[in-house]
Parts: sequence; structure tokens; C-alpha cells
Amino acid sequence: MYYIYTILISALFSSLFCNNVDKALPENMPLHTKVLWGERGLFRRVKIAPLTRQDELTLRVKMLQLHQKIALGSLAAFYYQSYLGNQLINGNYDNYEKHSSMSKVVWSTYMLSASLSYFAPPGMRYTKKMSSMKIHRALSWIHFAGMTAIPWLGYNISKSSMVDRDSAVQLHQNVAYGTLITMSISALLSFLPY
Repeated sequence: MYYIYTILISALFSSLFCNNVDKALPENMPLHTKVLWGERGLFRRVKIAPLTRQDELTLRVKMLQLHQKIALGSLAAFYYQSYLGNQLINGNYDNYEKHSSMSKVVWSTYMLSASLSYFAPPGMRYTKKMSSMKIHRALSWIHFAGMTAIPWLGYNISKSSMVDRDSAVQLHQNVAYGTLITMSISALLSFLPY
């Protein structure tokens, strides 16, 4: 009889412990993560979330590793596009089409990378203290805003009058440089210890 009680109590304790670990979500999740991955989050309601917390964490690692690789490729392409843009500013219009084509590559890869990070399941924990990843996330708001504005500013150059063209080019260039700098710093921070 003792063995039966031991087995039942062990099974009960094990199931309680495993269920709590499985469903344990971190405190201090960012708002968008709560909306997507909280206990009643969108991904849980539409039943596309992994079944276990361990599977969520595995998915998170894969998504963030892919985010990092695509982001580095996007950053390299952005540097090349910036080089082509400087040639245009200096009067060499031979690479106008290439600059335009690269803008689509840079924007698409950037948005894919941003989506992987944004939609990733929650991490193990979120702290309130400053870290390289907190700065990385803060900078992401700046370069995301820049990356959404750059195509519109480029289009604005082609639609501006000759009088306004120089200021439109200058604004496009300034926003592009600011975006490139914040992306570069963000990339460097991702290699630092958390």
C-alpha cells in the first residue's frame, strides 16, 4: 500500500511540477509579447503556439538566430546601397537602377528579420536592469522608423521639383545614415554578452 501512495503522490507532484514549468511565462514581458504570447495571447487563441514551453523556447532560439543572420545580410546590403547612393549624390548616375533595386532587397530582408524578432516567443525572463539587449531593442525602434521612412523619402525625391530636390535628397540621406548607424550599433550589441 505504501508503494501505491508513493507512486500516486510522485505522479501527482510530477504532473503539477511539469505543468507549471510548461506553462510558466516570464514576468515583465513587453506589451507586444503579452498580446501575442500571453496566456490568452493571439497565438494561443488561434492555436498556432507550440504545445509546450520547451518547444516555444526552441522556436524562439531558431527565430532569433535566423533574425541575426538575415539582419547581418541586410546590414551588409544596406552598406552597399549607401555606397551607391553616395555615387548618385556625387553625380554618377550609372548605378541608379542598382540603387533602386537594392532598396527593395534591403527593405525586404530588414522587414523579414524584424518580423522574426518581433513575433518570437517570450524568453525565459525579462529584467528591468539595463543590458546590451535592452539597448538593442531600444535602437530597433529608431532604425525601424528610419527603414519605414526611407522608401517614402526616396520616392519623394523623384516627385520633388528642382527647387526642392536638394533638400529632399539631403533628408533622405540623413535618415538613411541615421538608420544605418543605429542598425550597425544594434548589430554590434547583439554580439556582446546579454
